[in-house]
Amino acid sequence: MTLLLLLLTAHFIGDFYLQPAAWIDNRHAYGIRAAALYKHSLVHFILALIALLIADYSVMQACLWGAIIAVTHWLIDWAKSGRHGLKAFILDQIAHFIVVIAVTVFLSQITVETLLALAKTLRQPEKLIYILGYILILNPASILIAQILSRHTKILAAAENRSLGDAGRWIGYVERTLALSFILVGQYTGLGFLVATKTVFRIGDLSKAKDMRLTEYMMLGTLFSFALALIVGWVIIAIVPNLA
Repeated sequence: MTLLLLLLTAHFIGDFYLQPAAWIDNRHAYGIRAAALYKHSLVHFILALIALLIADYSVMQACLWGAIIAVTHWLIDWAKSGRHGLKAFILDQIAHFIVVIAVTVFLSQITVETLLALAKTLRQPEKLIYILGYILILNPASILIAQILSRHTKILAAAENRSLGDAGRWIGYVERTLALSFILVGQYTGLGFLVATKTVFRIGDLSKAKDMRLTEYMMLGTLFSFALALIVGWVIIAIVPNLA
């Protein structure tokens, strides 16, 4: 675990603190010919080397595995060159995490049996219920709210002569995830803060809205969103103690 944390720390420092915006632009513009691509990989080699040495591996091992991490980082970033957007960013980070985890597994001599035993812990009913709860409050809840408000959505979209877009759906994802998390840890103060924060940001838009339908639509969406998170959270809290 120590090695994994050290390598992840090295990765985040290298990717998000020691990579100037000019390097990113250079990489996207020139791809494999970008000097920044090689500089960035060298930074990751040095950071991985330091992490491995701190983890008490030999200089030879640290150099070898640091080079492997740097080369794979180079390949992944090269593959991402010219690709922008959230999807590209997420896939890029997942690829880097896989490399870090693979190196950790190999160096820590974690067996397949150990990994299978760890995976089996997810079969515990209480853990499955928590996972199911978060799954429910994301897309299923979003679809349910959209169905409930579909008539109002059509009216507003027709009035504005444009689509309402996906922003509201993503806001709903985040607010329900946070709300459920606050409920499960018993932090209702945090839930109240979340509601208040959203109200503060929305009140300006609502006060400027000339159409009362928009105000009612936004309030309904928010209330349904929090209500679903509360219901799922309370059900989980009621069920889990009985499974222990």
